[in-house]
Amino acid sequence: MSFKNIIGIVLFLSVLTSCDKYLDVEPKGIVIPKRFEEFDGILNSETNTNSFPDHLAYISDDINASFSPISQDPFANAYFWKEFIDDNNDNTPAIWGAFYRQIYNTNIIINNVQDVSDANESRKNHLLGEALAERAFAHFNLLTVFAKSYDPATADQLPGVPWVDYTDVVSKTPGRSTLQATFNLIIEDLKAAEGYLNSSRINKTRINKAVAQAMLSRVYLYMGNFEEAKKYADLALQEPHEIIDYNYYYYPEQEEDPEILLLRTSTEPSIIFDLTYSKDLLKTFSPGDLRMELFAFDFDGTFMRSENGMFAYSMYGIRFSELMLTQAEALAHSDRLDEALDVLNELRKLRIGEGLYEALSSDDKDEVMDWILEERRRELAFGSARWMDMKRLAHIKLGTTATRYSADLQEIVTIDPSDYSFTFEIPSRVLMFNPDMITNF
Repeated sequence: MSFKNIIGIVLFLSVLTSCDKYLDVEPKGIVIPKRFEEFDGILNSETNTNSFPDHLAYISDDINASFSPISQDPFANAYFWKEFIDDNNDNTPAIWGAFYRQIYNTNIIINNVQDVSDANESRKNHLLGEALAERAFAHFNLLTVFAKSYDPATADQLPGVPWVDYTDVVSKTPGRSTLQATFNLIIEDLKAAEGYLNSSRINKTRINKAVAQAMLSRVYLYMGNFEEAKKYADLALQEPHEIIDYNYYYYPEQEEDPEILLLRTSTEPSIIFDLTYSKDLLKTFSPGDLRMELFAFDFDGTFMRSENGMFAYSMYGIRFSELMLTQAEALAHSDRLDEALDVLNELRKLRIGEGLYEALSSDDKDEVMDWILEERRRELAFGSARWMDMKRLAHIKLGTTATRYSADLQEIVTIDPSDYSFTFEIPSRVLMFNPDMITNF
């Protein structure tokens, strides 16, 4: 089965228009970049910069939406945590298709950019590093949705996701390597990327060394390797930045926001009209928290995600505050509670109204951990890490229940972190084309 069937679509990308079969020469209709700027342009395309699948936003417990529980729309299926996000074999699979498109594009760079003659080795290596990081992170995001939780005791027995490192669209679809093998390849790519990259980049949608380090920090956090998660958070935080005091917030443009390390937006711009705070998320905010004043708009009792009183795009990349919270969590896991609270209070002081801030202090590990995780929930609301956090925290018995409510606040469905897998089935269209692929359930 060919690669075009691993994502369940015939690929129509910036670098590919059609293909019948692969020969030893370029197939008719396939456009292979020849110049460095063409390879570089792949990472500037919306397929890359607007790469966060909108369906993935709906599976987090941050968001409240008005879908009917009997709807078979993929958005509703994702929102109500149904086993299959897609049950229509005629459509491109949600989440799965978006990330494998991104992977295909990065492979074009990885497998060909070193052959160009119009750029020096330094520029080619830097672009190679960016592509390796993008490929690794896309595979990682797929794992958080379509593979079971990571546990070192079982990871070599559970399936991961197909690892794709080629651009031959008619090559046989790879099987699902083990979860451990997939993570090994992700880490290998990210560490290779770290070696190729330096601090330079043209804008915040592009990747430099600090971004690769932040990606490694997130991957290790998900795996429960808190020592390595903190190590790479420490390294990434060496990148020049500022955590803004929200008492004096000025609504910077995203590209100029000193709190953003990596800028990513959604595949669907209209999602801004659905970014409504869930009941569970609202409960975590206390009086004096400036985030509710700055980033929430009370629309007849419904709180919408907003900036300066207007609908606002959410940011699905990586913030420096995420790295601080990773530091705090890792310190707490290693019983360094005072240090963890120092980091936590450093951030909280910039988020609470003047005259209302009080430093948190405790020698109770469970209490400190609760404070850190609640702060992480508030600070990273509507971002790209919440589903990952829901899943990893459930696995280490620090998860919370999540509930979907009707318009009149009646409970429709609740997931219990103690008995829910936080895993969706491989899309039915992919299984149709790949009947031998291992399923999750």
